[in-house]
Amino acid sequence: MSDLTLPSRLAAPEKPHLTLGFVPLIDACPLIVALELGYFRDCGLDVSLSKEASWASIRDKVELGLLDAAQMPAGIPLAAALGLGYGHNPLVCTMGLGLNGNAITLSSALHEALQQAPGFATDPAAAGAALAWYLRENPQERPTFATVYTHSMHSFLLRYWLNACGIDLQRIRQVVVPPPQMVDALKRGLIDAFCAGEPWNSIAQQQKVGQVLISGHQIWNNAPDKVLGTTAHWVSQHPNCLQLLIMALLRACAWLDEPGNRGPMLEILSRPHYLGCDLITPDPGIGRHQFFGSAANFPWQSQARWLLEQIQQDLPASRSDAALDLLARSTYDSTHFRRACTALKLNLPLDDSKPEGMHDSPWEVAGHQGPLRLPRDRRFSPGIRGTATEQ
Repeated sequence: MSDLTLPSRLAAPEKPHLTLGFVPLIDACPLIVALELGYFRDCGLDVSLSKEASWASIRDKVELGLLDAAQMPAGIPLAAALGLGYGHNPLVCTMGLGLNGNAITLSSALHEALQQAPGFATDPAAAGAALAWYLRENPQERPTFATVYTHSMHSFLLRYWLNACGIDLQRIRQVVVPPPQMVDALKRGLIDAFCAGEPWNSIAQQQKVGQVLISGHQIWNNAPDKVLGTTAHWVSQHPNCLQLLIMALLRACAWLDEPGNRGPMLEILSRPHYLGCDLITPDPGIGRHQFFGSAANFPWQSQARWLLEQIQQDLPASRSDAALDLLARSTYDSTHFRRACTALKLNLPLDDSKPEGMHDSPWEVAGHQGPLRLPRDRRFSPGIRGTATEQ
């Protein structure tokens, strides 16, 4: 699928030179590969990538216009829509950059302690029971769990898992640490655990300072994670640019999902100006990234709605269902994504929403070119057989 053919004629970009932001993670691959393999150039775009230290930096620079667009957690545009963050320019999600990618990693000491629990295993139910046991046995302990951003999928997956396992959130201290600093924070004893994207979980294991407990796809199989975000104003001023940008990134995502391209991908990522890690050999079973296919890149409003509900839990006042629906529609607008996919002759779902988190096996939705096959997406629940042990 990596040979997606561009139309013979492309619209002229309103702004040929673009600066896109990224944070060094495996799921920055679509931006990096699109640059390195010439997919941006093929679409008439001259793109520079800006390596940023944190998601707060990404958010603020996009809102201030210092970046045209950026890789960002799926929750950032929605948190901005609810009034959180810098807040002057509404942010929008223009496409997803893939599914899965996260894991919960414990310090070696905490992981060893949990292994003493009766029935310990690395599935969500057993791991949660082990953590609950540890907290009961050590009532004075309040382990510190780090996530990469307050309103990221990492934070929501962690909270969802803890709640599902009946763990009092007050027994866990939660802090925010930028992804590239996670392993060092774990090594220095500043945190006891983290939920972050790859390759930092694999690197923690390889440096023998931490151990993966469970992966994000065990909590929510094929969950959304990162998106391409920009401002609504930028979209209104650069519709051709956005369509070309999405087309280039879709071609990169298709290339990334080809099994034979994993080696070249890791070589590209290991370069100093990208991830800069000598040992970029992440365990494919941890991240379980899917960059393309099965509508992995579609900006589903139903996913936006779920994320809004999670963000709202941290706010003093709740919005009505109608208000949340309106924010989901305005923030996750599929218009330009659909145009780009139509130009590439890709199948698209008829609707912008779908049932979320309830399918144990692959399933289908109606598409413009016939049924569109989607992957299983069951969210973990202790009472549902199979969700706890799925790897």
